[in-house]
Amino acid sequence: MRERTLGLSMIVKNEERNLPLSLGPLIRLADEAVVLDTGSADGTKRIAREMGATVRESPWPDDFSLARNTALFYATTDFVMWLDADNQVDPDDFRRLKETISASPLNRVFVLEELVVPQGDRLRQKRVFPRVPGVCFQGRIHEQLVHPASFEVRYVPTTVRHWGYADPLERKRKGERNLALLLSAPETLAGDFYHLYQTGRTLLNLRRQGEALEFLDRAARKPDADPSLWSHVMILKAQILTAFRRDGEALQSLGELVERRPRYGLGRYFLGKTLHRLGRDREALEELKLASSLGLSDSGWGAPRDKITFTCAQLLGRLLLATRKEEEAREAFSKAAEINPDNPEPRVALAEIAAGFGRAEEARFHLEEALRLSPGHRRARDIYQGLIRGEGL
Repeated sequence: MRERTLGLSMIVKNEERNLPLSLGPLIRLADEAVVLDTGSADGTKRIAREMGATVRESPWPDDFSLARNTALFYATTDFVMWLDADNQVDPDDFRRLKETISASPLNRVFVLEELVVPQGDRLRQKRVFPRVPGVCFQGRIHEQLVHPASFEVRYVPTTVRHWGYADPLERKRKGERNLALLLSAPETLAGDFYHLYQTGRTLLNLRRQGEALEFLDRAARKPDADPSLWSHVMILKAQILTAFRRDGEALQSLGELVERRPRYGLGRYFLGKTLHRLGRDREALEELKLASSLGLSDSGWGAPRDKITFTCAQLLGRLLLATRKEEEAREAFSKAAEINPDNPEPRVALAEIAAGFGRAEEARFHLEEALRLSPGHRRARDIYQGLIRGEGL
């Protein structure tokens, strides 16, 4: 059997700045690159052609699936990887991906991890698929790849960096565009869970919290939906209710989540945070301990794993310290320092614990690290001066 070929498929508009970062590093590695331009007024088409891509043109149809399927129509390779102009894949990862699919059967779909920067959200997406009948995109907005149920879906450790929402103005522009498509989509009007969820999430990102809550409430009443996305609905509901000072309802939302999914670490984490905010630290401590042991990732909705794990460890350390469980607190702060070595706060907390036990050299080590990261850190300086004066020894 000959080796399978792998091509790129992109839909673009006014992306002359992004194409050298996304398409440029991969164009000579891919067996083909099809770029569908939907109405650029800049040098996008020229740049894509100069790079060696096959450029086709089509008016923007107000439908992401239709545009992606149109681009797919022009593809000729065995497998296709869809990529946006604000996406980037490391060339070495792409080479390994080509090796992986080189002998793959044409009934296999590959899932990659998307990393949203700088937010840190991580979610898994079907990114590479065979160019065969029955495989296409569906959904006017937040389109999904569909394929026969008999196909194998396999995860490969390849990261797609997505930076398109880094700029606040661009994020708002895309959010308003997406919202217009969502509100007019037949699926949203019919009460489809996924579209209700995405509409609520988009409204929340646009800071229209009251409207977001209405859509999330409707989505929450569909507990038979995707467990990961339903869980995120309950978390987002709780966050909005907390912002509105409707604490009892926020706890009710999170309580329903942990009752339905008792082993879901993120549910325990957000419940613990809410309990802490309400001054119920003993209960919060137990929830956060359980959350930490269960794990705090969910690639289904893109939970920012490192950020949440760091925050959980920091809060857990503070609560343990308040209950005079210094050694357990030390473990929690050490974990936080390992997760985020550029943040001085865990180091300061570790220095305080060490100083309290008379371990001056250990305290100095952590303080010097903290001050290296943040030379003006007031608390670190105060503790250091205390050590010099012989306090806390």
